[in-house]
Amino acid sequence: LLACATAACHASRLFARGAAQRSQEQPAEPAFVRPAVISASHNLTGYAPERAADGDASTYWLVPGGERMERMSHDKWLVLDLGRAAAPRALSLLGTASTVGGARVTLQRAASPRGPWRTVAHVRGLRGLRAPTRQPLPADLSPSRYFRLYMRREGHASFRHAIHDVCFECEEDAA
Repeated sequence: LLACATAACHASRLFARGAAQRSQEQPAEPAFVRPAVISASHNLTGYAPERAADGDASTYWLVPGGERMERMSHDKWLVLDLGRAAAPRALSLLGTASTVGGARVTLQRAASPRGPWRTVAHVRGLRGLRAPTRQPLPADLSPSRYFRLYMRREGHASFRHAIHDVCFECEEDAA
């Protein structure tokens, strides 16, 4: 049932291409950027944060629920580096959460990996491993290099999540 991470980005590309074909304007093909994970709220042996964006959907970053994790942190986050400033137009997330309707994920951006963070979008994601959740981002989003996925605990100590893939659709550089 695990879709490969490349297929997740490919599915987003097909979605974007289909939308462009339905429009009279033919926008440039988006660039797909897999970010580097540079910081995280949790780092468990075997489930390192880097696994959230390693391009392999069979690996993942895991933050288990339970009382021990509850004492460590109510909030969970990944800081992502695109490698250069880019203007993302969509975010694709693949993963699971132990909540009924998926996890509430806030995408934030900053000029530095330490913040200050500004909210870009709210995503109801991590709904399962069959297909990524694709979240269009505001069209007027200015280029940024650093992004943070921020997830709040949802009501009970057993809240856990696993992120299998993160991918951004960005505008190509006008060169």
